[in-house]
Amino acid sequence: MNPRSDFMTGIMRHAARVCAAAVACVAPAIGAETAPGATSAYRLSVEQPGVYRLKGKLPQAPAPEPAREPPIPSLLADKPFAAQIQIAARDAAIDQALVHAVIFVESRYNSAARSPKGALGLMQVLPDTAARYGVANAAFSPEANLQAGTRYLSDLMQLFDNRLDLVLAAYNAGENAVLRYGERIPPYRETQLYVPAVLAKYREWQQPPPQAPAPAAIPAGIEYLPGTRLDPKSLSRLP
Repeated sequence: MNPRSDFMTGIMRHAARVCAAAVACVAPAIGAETAPGATSAYRLSVEQPGVYRLKGKLPQAPAPEPAREPPIPSLLADKPFAAQIQIAARDAAIDQALVHAVIFVESRYNSAARSPKGALGLMQVLPDTAARYGVANAAFSPEANLQAGTRYLSDLMQLFDNRLDLVLAAYNAGENAVLRYGERIPPYRETQLYVPAVLAKYREWQQPPPQAPAPAAIPAGIEYLPGTRLDPKSLSRLP
């Protein structure tokens, strides 16, 4: 037998015995760690998960500020019910100056006005017209009266394609009267006086349309720094 071979075989047997002993020592410890109910000083306790949860609050976006009403035009700012009229006109998508003009001719801003025909309030709304828009207290609430009157004006604008003379005639005499006379101002003296009176006040209080910005001035000529102007005679001497 080869002595070298015997030597190597002995070394390998010894190494195998050392490995087996090491595994035998570690196995009980692993079993103890994985056994039910086993505890370890190095194991993270999760019995109270909330203890390890971050307490900070997530950042929140600031709430948007409510939209602000634009300033009332100076010609209308000192009129009664100016703020309420502005809101009602905006909601009905009509010019607030037109609403002021109608109110001036109809009631002179008297919220308690009542006509012999039963028209009520600032805009002299008939009860049937108010009921058409679901308004039941047009005689007692200026806001409700404005809501019914401005919505009626807005509908008349659509019906008569924004023709103010017909819109105002229909507001005074009723849309059926204007349609019956071929979309013309009815031959009623009250209506024929009413339409130009409202239009005159509307033109007085109407805001002028915004003007386009003036074009930039075109310079008359190019300004040269002293001593830098090209002498035309020098061009003839160029090769």
